[in-house]
Amino acid sequence: MEASLQTPFNEAQLEILKLFSQGLTEAQLEELRRVLIAFRFKLLDAHVEQVVERKGLTIEQVNKTSWSHRRTPYKSKQNAGKS
Repeated sequence: MEASLQTPFNEAQLEILKLFSQGLTEAQLEELRRVLIAFRFKLLDAHVEQVVERKGLTIEQVNKTSWSHRRTPYKSKQNAGKS
């Protein structure tokens, strides 16, 4: 029976740790950052597409919502008691 090592890391984190254990130049590290960012963007983009499809939204609705101002307006401290 094979004993497995229990770590708080998932498989992806372990693979990245293995890569780092070999040492990377600054240029390689920058390239890795770019690859990881592109990967995360791809996952996010796929998730957004699924949500848009599931909710039956159009790209125009998504764009309009993404640019909308949705902050809660608060009264200033000076005007708070003057209702």
